[in-house]
Amino acid sequence: MSIFPRITSRLILRPFLDRDLAEFAVYRNHPDVARYQSWSTYDMSDASTFFEQQKDLVFGSDETWFQIAIERRDKGGLIGDVGVHFFDEGRQAELGMTFDPAHQRQGYAQEAVADVIRLLFTELGRHRLVATVDVRNVPAIQLLERQGFSREGHYRKNIWFKGEWGDEYGYALLNENWQAKHAKAGVALDE
Repeated sequence: MSIFPRITSRLILRPFLDRDLAEFAVYRNHPDVARYQSWSTYDMSDASTFFEQQKDLVFGSDETWFQIAIERRDKGGLIGDVGVHFFDEGRQAELGMTFDPAHQRQGYAQEAVADVIRLLFTELGRHRLVATVDVRNVPAIQLLERQGFSREGHYRKNIWFKGEWGDEYGYALLNENWQAKHAKAGVALDE
């Protein structure tokens, strides 16, 4: 079974390609994207280093971050990425996401993350997914909560981030809760 590419109603989820490099560097360098990320600026050198790190990764390898490229089906072109950090000998995964501001607030991130969750729970049988988010990042918080994640913690001033102490929320979603929610809603889990 090949995991990628994955096709949703409006998106293609796939590994990164060399042609993505320029678009990737541009949206990751945007101040609205960098605001809640570990970087402040992102140039072609950063993107090239990232691509070198990603090119030989195998999806699902423990203690790795695998970034999934998100492309629009109708127009092509990279619009964002969803990162998956595999840990606990493959039983758990951490999610992160970055999207070009021109493609935010249009449901693309919801669609992409929903498909990644489906992949991790139904096809790969992961037990639990987690995410950590800056408490000021309201769109990311709303995205996680709409996907069924529960806030498990509020970490007060736990991270020195861009010159100040920051607060983060810890979110988690159990496979059994996700399965029960979708079964109750009558949603086919293998669609």
